[in-house]
Amino acid sequence: MLDFTDTPIEAPIQNWDWAPIKEVPITENNEPLVSLSYLPEKMIVSPQYFIQNLPGTYPELFARAHVQEKLIEAARRLPYGYKFVVFDTWRSIPTQQALFDQMKLFVKRDHPTYSDEEIQQAALRIVALPSTDEKKPSPHNTGGSVDLSIIDEKGRLLDMGSPFDDISLRAKTTYYEVDDTSEKYEEARRNRRLLYHIMIQSGFTNYTEEWWHFDYGNQNWAKLSHQDHALYGATKPVFPWVKTY
Repeated sequence: MLDFTDTPIEAPIQNWDWAPIKEVPITENNEPLVSLSYLPEKMIVSPQYFIQNLPGTYPELFARAHVQEKLIEAARRLPYGYKFVVFDTWRSIPTQQALFDQMKLFVKRDHPTYSDEEIQQAALRIVALPSTDEKKPSPHNTGGSVDLSIIDEKGRLLDMGSPFDDISLRAKTTYYEVDDTSEKYEEARRNRRLLYHIMIQSGFTNYTEEWWHFDYGNQNWAKLSHQDHALYGATKPVFPWVKTY
């Protein structure tokens, strides 16, 4: 296994801008969504939004078939006994809307003097705008986004310096490379490097505002990896007896 922990993270985009990303064309390859629960020796599924009872969620997590293959490839690069823990992948529009609405409430709580536009823009830093536009889908709605971390051989989450879904600036992938370089956070810094470089080496790209968010095949990935087009548009799991959103 290569040691990625000594290599600093250099974000390819310093200030994330959704506008040019949403202009990337999509050539849908119709790859199916698949379950991520069937290889527990490689990854543990922990569907956080189902656990928190958000609308439109399922007790299972789904991703595009090639995303699952890429995750398996990435898991092989982990230290012995370590596994991925996956928090969220494909996300329904009702779930995306609930998260965005809640994020706006958090922003308004913390910044009571913000205008509606300032609240909207601050919320967009953490949660993508819910979208039913087939040319501009929400990243998670494509099945190409993965939120994850790493657990050690004892089943304990590695210290990343901030929790999953942290809404503070500490969530930025490079926060402990640029904003706080103190020795106090050396363990978190090295753990973030491990996750980041393993995922990048496996073909994913990172949403720079969230250390836990990685993409493959969608518009985020296409823009950051300089592809002509994205492979995945909006999708949903298919069940014979259940209506999906």
